[in-house]
Amino acid sequence: YQRRVRGFGKDRIKKFGVSPDSVSQFIFQLAQWRTFGHFVGTYESCSTAAFRSGRTETIRSCTTEMAAAARAFDQDHPASLEQVDGLLREVSAKHVQLCREAAGGLGFDRHFFGLRHLNGREGGADLPLFQDPNWTTMGTIRLSTSTVAAPCLRDFLAFGAVTPNGFGLGYLMEKEWFGAAVTCYLPNDHYTTYLENLDSACNDIHAVLSGKNFKPPRSV
Repeated sequence: YQRRVRGFGKDRIKKFGVSPDSVSQFIFQLAQWRTFGHFVGTYESCSTAAFRSGRTETIRSCTTEMAAAARAFDQDHPASLEQVDGLLREVSAKHVQLCREAAGGLGFDRHFFGLRHLNGREGGADLPLFQDPNWTTMGTIRLSTSTVAAPCLRDFLAFGAVTPNGFGLGYLMEKEWFGAAVTCYLPNDHYTTYLENLDSACNDIHAVLSGKNFKPPRSV
């Protein structure tokens, strides 16, 4: 499935004073929340090409800021338009920070991978950290996301799901439009619902950034 939303590109988003990539990632998180009612391990790739032999680091884009903002988009949530807009700006600030840290080698996924690999190579028993249920939950990537800048790939971009019940989300934030290609393994009972919620997420986020209240009036 490929979806393009015109009039919602990076040029317009920058005028709102938020990071285009943070908006892209929040679209995925809001759709996840509306589809399942909970949040999951999320992978976003980040280049570490500034380092010799650098390849990638993981951006853990499902932050507490994103979760709080997604909940505030609920129709029955008491947050006002101004408060929801403020939460989106907190999402942006945190996401920009995580992107900078990952690109600068300050992420943690590759460091933990190296620790586990070297420990196993030396014959050590698996460390307690990697047996913790929270590690398993965090390491189960249900939303696997990646973007590319090459215009030649805009019509062919796809990014595969890495778990049987997850989604692969390849995306582009162009100057005048946002596009996403969604993949999953079949059967998947939530695929159509997730796509519908991607559409509604784009519309509602755009409304908030434009200063338009998408929630129905609250009864007094």
